[in-house]
Amino acid sequence: MSSIAGQISARNTLAASGDTILTLNNPTAAASNSEVEPIASNSEPVSGDSKPGGNPSPSESPSAPPHPVTFRVSSQHLIQASPVFKAALTGHWKEGTVTENGSYEISAEEWDAEAMHMVLSLIHCRTKDTPRTISLDILVKIAVIVDYYQLHETLHFFTTLWIDALRPSVPAVTYSEDVMPWIFVSWVFKDAPIFATVTKLAIEESPGKLSTNTTLPIPEMVFRRINAKREGALLLLGMYLVGLKRNLLSGAIGCSFECRSLLLGALTKHMDDDGVSETGIIAAAKDRSLNAVVSRVKNMRSPSRDWHPLHASPRGSGSMSRTAGSRSTAPASVLGANNTVLRTAGSSFLSGSPTTNPHANGSSSFFDATGITSCEISLSSLMESYIQIGFQEISGLEFYDAEFLV
Repeated sequence: MSSIAGQISARNTLAASGDTILTLNNPTAAASNSEVEPIASNSEPVSGDSKPGGNPSPSESPSAPPHPVTFRVSSQHLIQASPVFKAALTGHWKEGTVTENGSYEISAEEWDAEAMHMVLSLIHCRTKDTPRTISLDILVKIAVIVDYYQLHETLHFFTTLWIDALRPSVPAVTYSEDVMPWIFVSWVFKDAPIFATVTKLAIEESPGKLSTNTTLPIPEMVFRRINAKREGALLLLGMYLVGLKRNLLSGAIGCSFECRSLLLGALTKHMDDDGVSETGIIAAAKDRSLNAVVSRVKNMRSPSRDWHPLHASPRGSGSMSRTAGSRSTAPASVLGANNTVLRTAGSSFLSGSPTTNPHANGSSSFFDATGITSCEISLSSLMESYIQIGFQEISGLEFYDAEFLV
């Protein structure tokens, strides 16, 4: 495999009798790792470094803007392929002008020359030597052009072919620099499975709030929904922590004053160490992924059972010992009565549009019906049980959300 960038010259002919000259100003250089199978090019070679598109001479500044690249094309092919080209050629757009001899001139800015060559080749049905596999980098550059000129239907066959070839490399577990490009590509070409996979990964593994500071033209609504679902999950997690704290204070959980005090002290320290308050869990997760925050909560340490009254050695007549009446039911087995509450609240928060906080006005509806008073409970096992239920509805974004309908 080799790059086709070297086969693109300053003047390229894709339609020998074409009546249109498309000038690409300030073309971006093809990425060095953007490798594809060779593609034939009917380019008009330009000799000499002084001509547009030639190699820069030693006297030229490395920061000088690249020379324009032109393509001789057919106006009818462009009109049939793209409503944007149609408007430029038949309307009064500044991008399109008519010369004295009746031919057309169209200008474009800052597209990748290699990607533009491939797109125009496909518009002119030059498919024989079109590569069947391309890199993600080139696919992204083609997607930018397709999205701008509305060429989705025209290039559907090849874009589907390219995406399917790259599908095994779509990140699904580890957050990487490929996530944002795949969000953009799957959005442009409406690939629902990939879009759901990479947006779910962004929700769960993005190290902090997803930034809109990207050169990719991803709609703001996509960022908004991803961040809303992430923050909704964090708010839900905060509700669990605050709910547990309030129930320890009220005596709804724990078998005795000593038991509740030990758990409450440990929980308070964990929340303080992580900078979590009743309203500050999102701020505390500023530079952490959602899954990292959840993992820390699920692995909270509880006080040693040696300190617990029902496990400690007798210290006189006033000491406590395990009795037949003490509750020892594990948390996971007594959550049934609260499943509906958890699922409803979880669904609301994880949808990205949180509504009512069940703990408002001191309510402890998450924990009231559990009947957990066992000495066997720990902070980690208790939180893990609630997280497992409340977070099971986390999913990526779908195109069928009302906000995404166009």
